[in-house]
Amino acid sequence: MKILDEYLKQNEKSAEKFREASKFLPSGNTRSALYWPPYPIYLEKGRSNIVYDIDGNKRIDFNYNNTSLIHGHNHPDVMRAAQAQLRKGTVLGTPTEPEVALAEELTKRLEKADLIRFTPSGTEANMQAIRLARAYTGKPNIAKCVGAYHGSWDAVPLTPGTPGIPSKVEECTIYFPYNNAGEAERLIKLHRDSLAAVIIEPTMRDMTPKPSFLKTVREATESSDVPLIFDEVISFRLSYGGAQRYFGVLPDITTMGKIIGGGFPVGAYATSEEIFEPMKIPEKNLPEVGSPRLGFSGTFNAHPVSMAAGLAAMKMLPQTKYDDLEKIGNQIREGLRKVISEENVIAQVGGVGSLFHLTWANIEVNDHASSQTADRALYHIFNLGMMNKGVFILGHPNVSTAQSLSDVELIVESARETVREMKPLIKERAHHLIN
Repeated sequence: MKILDEYLKQNEKSAEKFREASKFLPSGNTRSALYWPPYPIYLEKGRSNIVYDIDGNKRIDFNYNNTSLIHGHNHPDVMRAAQAQLRKGTVLGTPTEPEVALAEELTKRLEKADLIRFTPSGTEANMQAIRLARAYTGKPNIAKCVGAYHGSWDAVPLTPGTPGIPSKVEECTIYFPYNNAGEAERLIKLHRDSLAAVIIEPTMRDMTPKPSFLKTVREATESSDVPLIFDEVISFRLSYGGAQRYFGVLPDITTMGKIIGGGFPVGAYATSEEIFEPMKIPEKNLPEVGSPRLGFSGTFNAHPVSMAAGLAAMKMLPQTKYDDLEKIGNQIREGLRKVISEENVIAQVGGVGSLFHLTWANIEVNDHASSQTADRALYHIFNLGMMNKGVFILGHPNVSTAQSLSDVELIVESARETVREMKPLIKERAHHLIN
């Protein structure tokens, strides 16, 4: 296959590094999402909108470590903030000023958040938010969408029956389809007496919510007295106040990550003072020391470098920047739809704001079930073909403030050339995707 042959030719040093890595790491890596056959490329550095690999190839980035670098790689203002903090120390063992400043910046962006707690990752933000909801409500169960990713931990598997999850744990998780407002409402009301929270990605795996979906879930949780958690680890990049402001639906608890750390490890969850009550430390007269009902700690919570870098990144994001990102996102989505139409193949182009994606399916993809109809092999080959042409779009394709009009033109033309190269394969394995 021409695409695969060219990939092997361009990435010989990455092949050797992968063989070496496989001696020490399962499947040669630490993040499952970063493996793809025949082997992943090994990136060496990033500058602005470009990534460079160990073979000397450079590519325009449309991945940005799965959406976490909203200003591109090594933005000078972010790097200056991180370096200034590094000169003061890596971790210091007490609260620091950047933690307070970033907390103020984030809570002022969220209408229903009085307070915030920081964690080292989005996974831990969701984990702690759900435990907080359980402590606040005194109820054991949660509800989530089938196929939604809320981190790699036991209570929130993508789908029922995930290996390694004890049945007793899974009994506490109720599933409903994304974008099915009626079923979500039915299950929330049916289980209201046992539900500690409903957790949702407003844009699940880059799928756009139907007009009534988030509003119906909000109304059902509100009337059932069940806290609603919005997992905005990815979608917080949609507007100054995240997806909740973009779509006009406000949750009770918001979890965040990725862009709020400026490229450094971070997570956070924000909510009202009332819901945070289980974590409040009671004041005592010395020498007594109070303890909260629900305690969380963590050696790297509110890491000073992440706080400083995150503050710099967020300060550069007024609403006008989000508007600019959405304009570029629209141009890419429109360009990809034009390519698909003119090349007489069938695929679904989706996304919202600064997020975009292309799915090789002949039906609209708006939930986990419809996403499973997609041809994943074609998705993979398309990504390899794009890499061959200097475009890196794996994971959740997205744009940063470092993007330009020439980047839009490059991705659209590269997509056209790649689709043309793929047509024999599409006809062979997915004839239903040819017009």
